[in-house]
Amino acid sequence: MAKHKKSLEDFFEKSDHEPEDLKAYVSGIEKDIPHKETRLDKIALFFTNTLSRQKASSQEKKPKEPSEFRKKWGEFFSKISHTLFDQFNFESGVDILDEKSVLYRRNKVIRNIIRVTNIVFLVFTLIGSQEPNYILTFGFWIIMFTINLTLKRIINEEPRTLLKQQMAMYIASVYILLASLAVYIKLRVGAGSLNPDGAETLVETTFNLFSITQAGYVLIYFALVVIALYQDARLLRNIFKWVLVIMTIIHVSIMYPLYLYASSLQNLYDYLIVSHPEVSIDILLRTLLLIVFNIALYSSVAIGQMMNDKRKLELIKRRDMESDFKAVVGDVFDVISVFNSDTYLAGENERAATRVAEIASRLGNVLGLSPNVCTEIYEYSKIHVDRTGDLSIDDYEAKEVLTEADYSDIRDKTILGSVIIKRLQLNQKSEDIIRAHFEKNATPEFKERMKRVQRSQEGQIILLAEMYEILRQARNYKTELTHKRALELLQLEFKDYFEPYILDRFIRYSSEFEDYYVRTQKTPQKTLEPA
Repeated sequence: MAKHKKSLEDFFEKSDHEPEDLKAYVSGIEKDIPHKETRLDKIALFFTNTLSRQKASSQEKKPKEPSEFRKKWGEFFSKISHTLFDQFNFESGVDILDEKSVLYRRNKVIRNIIRVTNIVFLVFTLIGSQEPNYILTFGFWIIMFTINLTLKRIINEEPRTLLKQQMAMYIASVYILLASLAVYIKLRVGAGSLNPDGAETLVETTFNLFSITQAGYVLIYFALVVIALYQDARLLRNIFKWVLVIMTIIHVSIMYPLYLYASSLQNLYDYLIVSHPEVSIDILLRTLLLIVFNIALYSSVAIGQMMNDKRKLELIKRRDMESDFKAVVGDVFDVISVFNSDTYLAGENERAATRVAEIASRLGNVLGLSPNVCTEIYEYSKIHVDRTGDLSIDDYEAKEVLTEADYSDIRDKTILGSVIIKRLQLNQKSEDIIRAHFEKNATPEFKERMKRVQRSQEGQIILLAEMYEILRQARNYKTELTHKRALELLQLEFKDYFEPYILDRFIRYSSEFEDYYVRTQKTPQKTLEPA
């Protein structure tokens, strides 16, 4: 490259100083365009400057090296948090295309959630009144223990089937819903009557209603959220129908004992509309809130389910692509192996490949290329001999699902395979050129086509070394040639395939290349001139 031309690195090199012309141009633009600073601009500038100062001060402060004690405690808490995260992670080690495996994992996680929730249920049953009923609490604990034991057995029983996991899903959903309803009813009954005409004082009624009963009421919404974690819209839809019916019964019988005023429709109307309209409003608002909450929850589950379905489709497509990718890569690698064994190794061997690599590397050296480039030329010249064994993908053929590491490894092998194919292309190009000239088939169109194949400087260097090697060897279309005759043909017949300076350097240092070639021959060869 001429010295007056800049390299890409120089062209893209970042300058620490702006050109004076650019500064003048920008200054002129700023003078011509009036800029009025608004309050929003000032506020934004203030926050920007504040964040910049904080960032600068944090970068100036060198973080202190934590002590050995803090490191150990950090590792300990990291292990605990990781373990807890795995207990409540829905996708830990799960193949999302396996519906049974996905539902099994969800059942395991929700069972862990139910375990924690049971403790909350027990606490609520104990604090629901000043004099807790321990027999009732013990009975509730027996039911919880039995349900959890049954769930564990159904979820883990072998053989694991989709039907068993679906059964566990419905049992867990119905249980947590009924348990939350039972806790709320217990809290509501323990809180006393909400009838304003009752004997309880207003303070007691308000305390019981808003401090204890409402906390139990929230558990019902919590149960619906836990059920929604299954991401099953049909399950949530069916559950909510029963929730709406049961909650309506609770509202009109337990929360507000309307049956006391239902002796006639007139009495019920007077109570709900005339004397106590707040009761009607409260029931109506609670019902509307429950419906709106379920609509939002159902929409979230439906969207999540749709996204999971699309994710499954994408994963199916990816696995199909991976399977095709493995098949294509395997076929390409097989072709490379066959090409090496049947075409290349039939007339060449590793010794010949080493000679080509050494001659190409030495030619690069006399051309003034850097040692790193010469090393790369040497390695590239032998890559089709040295690295073909690295192309095996037998370890991945039996795998139905490739991990990211597997996919990355095969991708690296594919890149290596493409490089080997390029190298074999150079080998085939040299054979085609020499054969065409010896058989007098080297038309101008053929020459132009060959020139377009790997025309880089490194490619020409290796091609020249390959052609010299082939000219010195016997082929079915020619006999072995002497060094002198090979040089003559390179200068007369094959000069159009190389840049003049490359061929000139090769001819100038040809005695060195000949000495190396002769030294590396296994046995002295009988050299013949072509007839």
